[in-house]
Amino acid sequence: MRLAILSFISLALFLLDMTMVPFFSAWGAYGSLLFTFGSIFSVQGDFDDAFLMALVTGFLQDIFFPYAFGMNMLLNLLIFLGLSKIGTTLKEGRHSAEVLFSTGGALIKSLVMLSLLSLFGFGTNAYSIPVSGIHTLIFALLMHGSIVSLRRVPYMKKEWKF
Repeated sequence: MRLAILSFISLALFLLDMTMVPFFSAWGAYGSLLFTFGSIFSVQGDFDDAFLMALVTGFLQDIFFPYAFGMNMLLNLLIFLGLSKIGTTLKEGRHSAEVLFSTGGALIKSLVMLSLLSLFGFGTNAYSIPVSGIHTLIFALLMHGSIVSLRRVPYMKKEWKF
């Protein structure tokens, strides 16, 4: 049930990313609701949550990435596992730190993607790094409360099994 709910939410956010978010672009760049959801969910969860979210969000982002299939999935995996490791060291209730770490993850991903694309000779937009960071910060501030309440729903909690 948990996997189905996360997949449905990710698919809905992916559809919003492809349809509504481009209307808020600045200099042709915009943030990602899907990446923001995955990064905050990974900061609050463990390695299993981060791995699951990286695979789902990376695959969905790679569907419409025209140049290198798998690059988003690999970057999401590395960033989400790092965010999960950072999240396990955070104390409960550090909401501003979770938002800032998710924004930092988006900035790192934008920087790496820009570097790789320019290395392979594709035209890139240098304004995409700060714009995606600002958009991710706004999205994270708006989404954080609903993600925290989603993690408190009984069927979304991971129960201890002995």
